[in-house]
Amino acid sequence: MATLMIAAGVVTPVPAQAQDLSSQANQAVTNAVNQANAEWNKFVQMANDSLPQGSSLPINPVPAPQIPAPNLPGAWAPQAPAPVANGANGEVRVAGRSYLVWVPRGYNPARPTPVMVGYSAYQDSTENFRNYSRLRESSVGRDAIIVYPRAIGASWEGSATAATRPGQDIAFVRAMINDVQRYYNIDRRRIYATGMSTGGGMAAVSACHMADLFAGVAGVSGAYYAPVNRGCQNLPVAFMAIHGTNDTLTPYHGTTRRGQQVLPVPELFKSYERRNGCFGGVDSRPAGNNATRVSSRNCRKGVEVIKVHGLNHFWWYSPSAADEMWRFLMRNPK
Repeated sequence: MATLMIAAGVVTPVPAQAQDLSSQANQAVTNAVNQANAEWNKFVQMANDSLPQGSSLPINPVPAPQIPAPNLPGAWAPQAPAPVANGANGEVRVAGRSYLVWVPRGYNPARPTPVMVGYSAYQDSTENFRNYSRLRESSVGRDAIIVYPRAIGASWEGSATAATRPGQDIAFVRAMINDVQRYYNIDRRRIYATGMSTGGGMAAVSACHMADLFAGVAGVSGAYYAPVNRGCQNLPVAFMAIHGTNDTLTPYHGTTRRGQQVLPVPELFKSYERRNGCFGGVDSRPAGNNATRVSSRNCRKGVEVIKVHGLNHFWWYSPSAADEMWRFLMRNPK
């Protein structure tokens, strides 16, 4: 597939009132970035404590993202021609890497559109994940621009298999979202992420370290190595896990792989209950013929697990992982 590269254009000036609101939005983003940087330094300190003497990771903040244009009436204008047409796929380069993109057939530049980020599994190709996840063919692909970032070393940070440094994938994802906004009118209140296996772990990293950016995430058969839920931003964010109870690769009740703990799904669920201020217990009800939906009550942002009974390490079509997560996520904007 040919790579598309578009030169930057000029942003149309916005009214004074919009500029005032833009300043407020810029300050909010700056505050969120400062908080993310503080969390990064805490994460690095913990990592340094475990490294041999004489070795260390740099105490540097995650690079501050470019300030996005706020979603105000008349405020958004494209900075470059759209690289991918409605109902089509393409690839775009940014920050020394690239991402695949799908634009829904009904995309209208006059309306802010949700974004779904899809992370591939370990040792899997971006194209293969795009195809078998069927996000494009589901309600996600009808409603949202879908972007599939390419992994380095076929893995993601937070995983024991990562080829990137802590913060490297985070910085790329931030740059990617800002790049998408150059071409398309995106809804900054409805940016979500999903992923399979190690990609599900990166979705958890997105909820942990980029809650200022993401409204919610949903992991499928997620590889939730302990670092994906360590040193998180103190911001509520919607979280869903879809997981087989007989998963032998990333067991539902946790394990140790490659010398690192893989978190039990119930432990991750409880951590998001605390983070999102849930109270009053949980609701449990069927989700199709072979699954149970467990939802926490009275949360600032939703917390839900779909337990697929007796099944292994899969991306599911029954229940439909794509449609289930989209129903959940769309109930949880920022």
